[in-house]
Amino acid sequence: MTKQNSLHGLLRASTARSPESTVFIRRGRSTTYAELDLLSGRLASSLRELGVQQGHRVALVLDNTVEYLVAYYGILKAGAVVVPLCPDTRTGTLSYALGHCEAKGVILDRKNAKLLDGQGDELPALHHVISIGPPDLGAQRFAVTELASLLETAEELHDTGAHGDDLASIIYTSGTTGHPKGAMLAHRNLVANVRSIVQYLELTPSDRIAMVLPFFYVYGNSVLHTHIHAGGSIAVLGSMAFPAAVLKGIQEQRCTGFSGVPSTFARLIQFSALDQFDLGSLRYLTQAGGPMTPALTEKLKRAMPHVRVFVMYGQTEASARLSYLPPADLERKMGSAGIGIPGVTLRVMDKEGHEVPRGTVGEIVAQGDNVMLGYWKNPEETERTLRPEGLRTGDLARMDEDGFIFIVARESDMIKSGAHRIGPKEIEDVVEKLPDVAQCAVVGVPDDLLGEAITAFVVLMKDASVTPKQVLQICHDHLPKFKMPGHVRVVDSLPRTQTGKLRRNELKDWFASGKGLVEG
Repeated sequence: MTKQNSLHGLLRASTARSPESTVFIRRGRSTTYAELDLLSGRLASSLRELGVQQGHRVALVLDNTVEYLVAYYGILKAGAVVVPLCPDTRTGTLSYALGHCEAKGVILDRKNAKLLDGQGDELPALHHVISIGPPDLGAQRFAVTELASLLETAEELHDTGAHGDDLASIIYTSGTTGHPKGAMLAHRNLVANVRSIVQYLELTPSDRIAMVLPFFYVYGNSVLHTHIHAGGSIAVLGSMAFPAAVLKGIQEQRCTGFSGVPSTFARLIQFSALDQFDLGSLRYLTQAGGPMTPALTEKLKRAMPHVRVFVMYGQTEASARLSYLPPADLERKMGSAGIGIPGVTLRVMDKEGHEVPRGTVGEIVAQGDNVMLGYWKNPEETERTLRPEGLRTGDLARMDEDGFIFIVARESDMIKSGAHRIGPKEIEDVVEKLPDVAQCAVVGVPDDLLGEAITAFVVLMKDASVTPKQVLQICHDHLPKFKMPGHVRVVDSLPRTQTGKLRRNELKDWFASGKGLVEG
């Protein structure tokens, strides 16, 4: 029997309880637990036939389709490690991730399969490209297979013994150095996170989540697995770029939950026809992926007073979740990130690992079974982040007398825009590819919709001329859409300390004051 201390074991347990219950809904098509369990078992068997062994990494580059679920659980059942990657990608980004994790295989759609053209020599570990539909891929040394053909086998494999401390997933999170870091999450980490969230959200088989978050994103990943463990269902409703379609989906599917980042709820509140939809089925909302302002929280409560709002905080390194603010405390602790989730201990500490007095600002440090094993092939960052006292989050906060966390600053320079956590250096490197650009610095500036908008400050070569359109074009050529700057400012120089370190906070002040010769 599959162990329930593995992520795929949770799926098998829910299937055994209610095989004909719906697990997934998208565009009018429903999938049952029995169907998901069967197809993922067939894929696991086929992957083993292809030579994928326990511990091998298999990347997953798909949108929110049922194939994502089949592939995710199929990879786990084969004993392999899932590496979920953003499907809005480019050749360089995809090639780096596949090379860094030494992926044995990759499952993607035919559009992204094209990105692997000419990459064979760059990816010596990659043997198998599995495509949704016939791939438009030239002659390569990869073995190219359509996913549908792998699901036609009569053989099923549901467990190879991978569980507990065995590696289940590598999730890449951007770093200030520009290269993303791969957080290694064991089955134990993910299962602990899932069980804790199911407990405080009180999820049951009757719960159906309105899904607008991408599955590859650690928050979306967590929402997906919690509902499968609870025996509930996931209704994929598209993007908040089309709020009417999402609200119609909530109404028609009688969704009980809705998860989003601050920009999700900003769009919801700004939608003038909100009261035209029957949202009476909703019992809770969850928010993470960056701080939501008290003003937006209050507007959300006024718009949907019957719904319980869970403000949450976490990190990829913690399998997603570290704290939550119980809805009963929302008003009296407005602006707080809450208390540690069940099984997690949060403390506020100084750099030496000593707890600071209540009300004093320090760094959030976490302990719990959900904390990662470390960073893939990055022992230096692992040692810096995983200390004897716990996970050093890099987030500065104070804890009040009741034990509630209030985040006051981000120690790193990461930009949280919409559902994404973005390192500035990658964007700076792209902009500086323009011959007439001498320097570029990228920061996040406050934005009502996205939380933070990406802003590029550009210093030109002497007597040179570069338009914002040129900056945006080169970013478009090399970066996914969510990393595109929302503003471009041309300045004479960048603010630096005497030792040459960039003063990013001063750039944010420049933006607020309107400094910059050109904006796009």
